[in-house]
Amino acid sequence: MTPTPAPPEPPYKVTSAADILSYIPHTLGFQPRESLVLLTMCGKRVGATLRVDLPEDDQDPEGYAAGVCSILAADTSADGSLLVLYTSDPWKEAESPPRLELVHCLRVCLKATGLQLRDGWLVTATAWRDYFCDSQSCCPWPGHPLESVLDSPLNAELVFRGSSFASSLSAAMETDTPEPWTDPVALDRLCQGQRVMLGRRWTSTAQLVATIAVWDCLLVHSTAAVRLEDPEVAAHLLASLGSRTLRDTVLVLAALGWEAALGGAVGNGLGRSGRGAAYLPPGAWALLGLEPGQSLPPTSHAPDESHTRGFCDVLIGQHRGPLLWERVDAAHLLLSRLSAVAGGESRAALLTMLGWIEWARGRGSRAHMYLLGALEEEPGYSLAELLQEVVARGMLAEWSRDGELAWHNGLPHPA
Repeated sequence: MTPTPAPPEPPYKVTSAADILSYIPHTLGFQPRESLVLLTMCGKRVGATLRVDLPEDDQDPEGYAAGVCSILAADTSADGSLLVLYTSDPWKEAESPPRLELVHCLRVCLKATGLQLRDGWLVTATAWRDYFCDSQSCCPWPGHPLESVLDSPLNAELVFRGSSFASSLSAAMETDTPEPWTDPVALDRLCQGQRVMLGRRWTSTAQLVATIAVWDCLLVHSTAAVRLEDPEVAAHLLASLGSRTLRDTVLVLAALGWEAALGGAVGNGLGRSGRGAAYLPPGAWALLGLEPGQSLPPTSHAPDESHTRGFCDVLIGQHRGPLLWERVDAAHLLLSRLSAVAGGESRAALLTMLGWIEWARGRGSRAHMYLLGALEEEPGYSLAELLQEVVARGMLAEWSRDGELAWHNGLPHPA
């Protein structure tokens, strides 16, 4: 399931159905298959995009439609909707298109929700056709060639801007997974050694601050690519994710920055005082521009009510302010690179964090895939199970409901 917010850039005029159909795979990042896609409308502007798998033949169409409409209802500025069915089901007779009962239920439910269905299309592997038109003059049988979508003005504009999409969701996920860049077995030995050495010290204030400083350094300096060449530094980052406190603090660090992450962790009682200096591998000290054992520069991580509250709110999607999307995107790159060489609990943590990022971005289909991977790696991993339930119910983060706050993938907004 993929609820995707509309991009914020200046509007590009949509002049045809082919423009709409070309916009969908670009905004999702992949070509939908056996899917229902709904787009909300605010006047003549396209709003959010929702993709869900088509229901099984024995699934209640009314219940399915009600669930879909409840998700779209989150777009409170919308006053209409568009529908696209992607299916290999045959359309044998002009007056009897595939999924007719389902579309009827959706139409009724959307109207009751205040999102009256304005138009709809069916897309197969070779053609597309207006779902509601039975005129052979404008909607010839069996439909327009799918190539005409690729020839649309909007598709040309998106390609010119550098946008592209994968042939399927699985292909899109594969492109997000880098190749292993170091020996995973040797890295795991280093990781285990640091776990044993630090034991329960991960959440001591000194160690928490030092390790989060390394994560922060990599997020600050990561843009188009993530440079992470020292296996000992990678092992330290992976080992730190065995601490749920560190794992959650890294997500807040990506979303809200240093002060919110450290202040929130301390304010929620997740950091604790402890004896001894913090441990970092030599390469980590070098990243921070320090000599091994040198004191970290003074930083503020005093508890603050807004940080204490914001720490929890951002994790559960209740934060009502902006997220630092450049840092979130950098975190996705870094976590993806680490996941390519990690295993066990560390990999489960990384895949869960990637799932959270995709959910925060509003890309539920990708989030679902990452969370499935986490639970395959570590059955019963609690945060993955919780997020999987959130995604399955179509729950959106608060910032995803606001076009000004939501993550955007750089596409122009169609109007």
